Amino acid sequence: MEKFWLKKAREAWSVPAGTPDGVLLEKVRSGVETLSDLFTTERPGNGKFRDYMSDPKLLAAYGLFFFPQSFARASFSVRRLLDVYAWNPLGSDETPLRILDLGSGASPCGFAAAEIFREKFPERKTVITAFDRSRAAVQAAREIAQNTGSEKNPQVSVETLVGDLKKLVPAKLGLPPQDLILLGWSLNEAVPANEDAFPFLKNLAPLLSKNGAIVVLEPALKLTAERLRRASDSVAQNPGNPFFRLAPELGNHTCPLLREGIFWEHEVRKWTPPESLEFLNRTLFRDISCLKFAWSAFGKKPGKHFDVPAGAAELLRLVSPLEATKTCLRFTGINPAGEKKSVEIPTRGLSKSEVKKIAAEWERGDLAALAGTLSPLGNAGHFRLDGKLLPPEL
Repeated sequence: MEKFWLKKAREAWSVPAGTPDGVLLEKVRSGVETLSDLFTTERPGNGKFRDYMSDPKLLAAYGLFFFPQSFARASFSVRRLLDVYAWNPLGSDETPLRILDLGSGASPCGFAAAEIFREKFPERKTVITAFDRSRAAVQAAREIAQNTGSEKNPQVSVETLVGDLKKLVPAKLGLPPQDLILLGWSLNEAVPANEDAFPFLKNLAPLLSKNGAIVVLEPALKLTAERLRRASDSVAQNPGNPFFRLAPELGNHTCPLLREGIFWEHEVRKWTPPESLEFLNRTLFRDISCLKFAWSAFGKKPGKHFDVPAGAAELLRLVSPLEATKTCLRFTGINPAGEKKSVEIPTRGLSKSEVKKIAAEWERGDLAALAGTLSPLGNAGHFRLDGKLLPPEL
C-alpha cells in the first residue's frame, strides 16, 4: 500500500515519475504537519473535523504517515483477538467474511482485518463496507482494493457508504449481518467525550452476525482510554445484553486501574515503520518507535475462559512496562479475577545484558504465566516472584 500512497502523493503535488521519493516526501511533510496539528493542538472542541481528506495533498499525507500506524494497530488487535482470545467468526468457505468499518477514513483498519482474514481463512472472500462522511476517503479505500489484488489471492471487495456517525444510526443501514465491526478512532468522534459510550455500542448489535465481534480502537489518552474501559466494564457486568466481553481483559471483572483513577490501560507495541514514514519523521521528531492505543472487543457469544496454567503461580496481563531496577525486574499485571498485582523478580546473578534482554521481551498488554514461587511483600497487592515469566500456552 506504500506504493499506492506514493503514487497519490505524486499526483497531488504534480511530481513527475522518476523523481526520487525523497524529493517527493519533502513536499509531503508539510501536509503531515498540518494533519498532526489538526489531530492535537488544533483539534476541534466539538470533535467535528473538517473533511481534510477531500484535499488530495492532505489525503496523500494521511496515507503515508497515519494510515500505516492505524493499519498496524488494527492488525495487532484483530490478530490478538483470533490467536490469543480464540474468537472465530465461523461460517462456510462459500460465505464471504463481512467487515463494517465505521468512521473508516480510507479504511486502514478494514484492510488490516481483511489481510488477517485472508491469512486465517484463505478460502473465503472478504467484503469491507467503508462508512465515512468523507466521499474522498471511501473512494480512496475503493481504489486501494482495486490496486492491491492478485489472481492467486482475489482482491478484497470494498463497498462504500457516505454518512456521519453522529447523525445516522448505523443499525438502520440495511446491511447483511457483519462478522466484524470496526471503530478505529471514530468512537471519540461519534460520541461526545462527556457521554457514556456503551449505548452507542449497544445500538450496533443488530448489525452483527451471531458469531460476530466488535473491535474498538481509541487513542491511548486518559480520557479516551478510560471511557472505553467504562464501556467494557458495562459489557462485562451485563453479559449477553447484548454483548459479551472478549478482550483484552481476562475475565468479567471491572477495571482496577479505572477504580484507582491514576493510571489507565493501554497497549504499547514495537513495530517497524515503512521507509517513507521514517523519512517523513526525520524532521518531525514524532515518537514512531512504538504504537500506543487502547482497544476492546465485544461479541455475541461468550469469550475464552482463562485459568492459571498448570504449574504456574499466577496468570497476569501486563498493564505496565517491565522495568529494570538495580535489584529486580518490576511490573504490574491484572489476573482473570480482576486483581491488580505488582510483582518484583530478583535479578541477582544475572548480568545487565541478560536483565535488559528479559525486559525487552515483554510489552504492555502481554499475557504472562508466573513460573516459580509468588510471595507477598510488605504492601498489599505487592509480590515477589522467585522464578521467571513465561508465555502461557493458549
